[in-house]
Amino acid sequence: MSEKLTVLQDKLEAKHHVFMVYKSQVNKDLLRSGFESVDENNPQEFIAALFSILNEAIEHSDPRLQQLYYLADVSEKKLEQGIILAFVMREWAKIQFRLRQ
Repeated sequence: MSEKLTVLQDKLEAKHHVFMVYKSQVNKDLLRSGFESVDENNPQEFIAALFSILNEAIEHSDPRLQQLYYLADVSEKKLEQGIILAFVMREWAKIQFRLRQ
């Protein structure tokens, strides 16, 4: 597992409120892209379920992925580092901004 992902997971597990905001942000973009939301209430299980959904979509070349990355504002440069990690970290960046306000 990526070091960035491990740090993110630790932060989500440290504060339930932060996890709930992150979960809400991810699910909002998933639903708007036509995917089902992830209902797991544990950060580790949530991330695993999210990875499963995105892996399956990648394997099937699901056209909804393009919409998902557009809504999450993931740049192509970031996608080169890993499609799933780019999405997960961009969603994290979006909620960090909201939580600091």
